[in-house]
Amino acid sequence: MTLLDKLLKNKGTVSSALGKKLAAEALGGKKTVLTEAVKLVRYKEDEKGARSVRAGAAKVVELVAEKRPEWVAPHLKALLPALELPEPQTRWMVIRAFGHCAHLDPKTAVKAMPHARRYLGEGEGVCLTGATDHYLGAVGGLSGPLAAKVFPVLDKATRTASVNEVDWLLEAFMRIYPNLGEKERRKVLKYARAQKGAPKKATRKRAARLLKMGD
Repeated sequence: MTLLDKLLKNKGTVSSALGKKLAAEALGGKKTVLTEAVKLVRYKEDEKGARSVRAGAAKVVELVAEKRPEWVAPHLKALLPALELPEPQTRWMVIRAFGHCAHLDPKTAVKAMPHARRYLGEGEGVCLTGATDHYLGAVGGLSGPLAAKVFPVLDKATRTASVNEVDWLLEAFMRIYPNLGEKERRKVLKYARAQKGAPKKATRKRAARLLKMGD
């Protein structure tokens, strides 16, 4: 059975069980699973009925990128058009993959920035915004100039972030903090202080960790 056959049989746009199984096969040495998944991320991209295949393939790419980013990095250029696909499920997994691989191909990874800016204003849910924050943190963590590009996007996101996105923003700020200038650092610490009374314990812990970076 081909990878396409397996994904066609899958129900829904996201199947963690199937994605983990297929990614494990790729990570176990069956690299054809990854190369096929990269191609299938854009399978019949104009057809809504094919989105489960696209999302399933994107899940494989994301999981492999998390463990072996050097395997996925050479495919970033091929994956870039997938950031314009209609379904948020595919887009959030692809942009997470970009974040995982950013340190290996910054030049291509930065090309996803326009998409990241748009995603944070779309209101498509925390999975997409959180994945975008992860990507921005990874890119901004690479250098001062990249942190300078990323910071205004994250700063703007703090004004509209949902309770569940705040954790992702704090994580992103922690990654870029060492590369920021003093003015930007003060803004980040002010935001962290505002989260000290957050309802979620995990958020309060992240805020404390970020504030500690400013000591």
